[in-house]
Amino acid sequence: MGWKASMIIINSEQTFDQQELFESLGYFELEKKGSEYFDSIMNPEEDLLYIGKYKGNTIICMQGLPLESMEESLSNAESILSFKFPDTDITTFILHSVVNLWGYSIAKNGKKVRVRIGSSEGGTMVDFGDMMEEEKELFAQSKLKENGERIFVLDDMPEEVFAEDQVGENFVFDISRKYFGESLDACDELLETKFQGYTFVKRNVEMAVKMESVPVASISDSTMELKKPWWKFW
Repeated sequence: MGWKASMIIINSEQTFDQQELFESLGYFELEKKGSEYFDSIMNPEEDLLYIGKYKGNTIICMQGLPLESMEESLSNAESILSFKFPDTDITTFILHSVVNLWGYSIAKNGKKVRVRIGSSEGGTMVDFGDMMEEEKELFAQSKLKENGERIFVLDDMPEEVFAEDQVGENFVFDISRKYFGESLDACDELLETKFQGYTFVKRNVEMAVKMESVPVASISDSTMELKKPWWKFW
């Protein structure tokens, strides 16, 4: 199965005003679109967003915003969400099997903890932070070649050699267990959970920040640039 996903996981079921939250992120004039199963909206159309709760997590599925987290510095959204949800993992997953695009980012309390992203075209483009417990099993099945390229020989397929972009999806699935209790690709209960959909109007991010009580100093200047060179293949 080819996977396409674009989501932000807030590791909390804290009650909040959805409209206020999305306006702080730059998304206005929300109008309900109806509820859909997670299986069909984990990679929604560009003009839609979906939000739901699952096993202690609030999950937001949308385009654009998750991809902005795939940098060493905090994205604007990560800064805002860290402020609104202290002592909480703000975790982002992206997958697009057509180009073997994979990525995950974890931020907490205004700090980037871990981020990795890669694709078949660009290789591993960002690798920042200390290895997480959930990554260790896969990394233990890898080695570095003389040219610095990392290759993987998986325990269940010892006759084959995989490049990192071919197992990037596996890393995302392994980390997803931390939040869902089981791997995303095997999480039937989540796939059959309904999420509320919204249409929206996107406005300037700086306007949204001014409307929010987030201290300006907590928003890294580097996160205000929303277009990155490697986004072109998304």
